[in-house]
Amino acid sequence: MAWFVKALNKDEKGFTLIELIVVIAILGILAAIAVPRVTNSLSNAKNNANSANLQIVQEAVERYNAENGNYPSSLNDLVPNYLKSIPTLQDGKTFNYDQSSGTVSIK
Repeated sequence: MAWFVKALNKDEKGFTLIELIVVIAILGILAAIAVPRVTNSLSNAKNNANSANLQIVQEAVERYNAENGNYPSSLNDLVPNYLKSIPTLQDGKTFNYDQSSGTVSIK
């Protein structure tokens, strides 16, 4: 026997193949439960970030209207006095701005 192989004494027992398979199966079940939850949490976080950015831009449009008596011709008119920059939305979505009503939405 090589020097790195240790023989088991009679009172020492190792794990059987069945025990190892059960442990791997349990880990697989836990992973199957955890992965969708993490994915769902990430999706919810992106949606919440988009909603928060939408609210910020809509409030900037309302402040512009209150100070100037009309709605801006584009969202770029809000920079730099009302916003530092136009926020970037998640998942490639963009803002949709209706100048006549001053309504901002996400498309």
